Amino acid sequence: MADAAVKLRDTQADLAMGAAANPIIKLGSQGPAVAKAQTALIHRYYLNAGDDDGKFGPVTDFAVRSYQHDRSAGMFNAFSFPLKIDGIVGPATWSRLTPPTVKKGSKGSAVRLLQEILKGFADPKYDPGPIDGDFGPLTDVAVRAFQTDFTDWQGNPLAVDGVVGMKTWEALWS
Repeated sequence: MADAAVKLRDTQADLAMGAAANPIIKLGSQGPAVAKAQTALIHRYYLNAGDDDGKFGPVTDFAVRSYQHDRSAGMFNAFSFPLKIDGIVGPATWSRLTPPTVKKGSKGSAVRLLQEILKGFADPKYDPGPIDGDFGPLTDVAVRAFQTDFTDWQGNPLAVDGVVGMKTWEALWS
């Protein structure tokens, strides 16, 4: 059990490193980082279009806490990267809102999260194979099947290229 806890912390730290460029924001914060987080929340339907004013007020706080709740320990969307419900957009929340682009040949925590999300659909055509953090041929096929069947938040088809960039991450509800 201790090994699993260490592995979970290590993978969370690895995933959060991709979000290290984003500052910690919370109630009262203002600026481009707040607008970036708000846009990511809009694209996951936690805020309404137009709510990206760059001001972290009560509406954004509620949206962040709702997003974190849905990805907290024990919730379906937590996977092995659960979020703490604190209303603070720090490294862990940034890592889920703005994960790095991954594609065939990529390795690491972001690929593991992708594989867990795809596996969560329980649909054979989205099955990435083993959850091993290695973006191999099975994950590539699963991603392309997902991209064929899903749209971005505005209803536009996703590019079917096997690359998991921001639009695909948003459609996956990372």
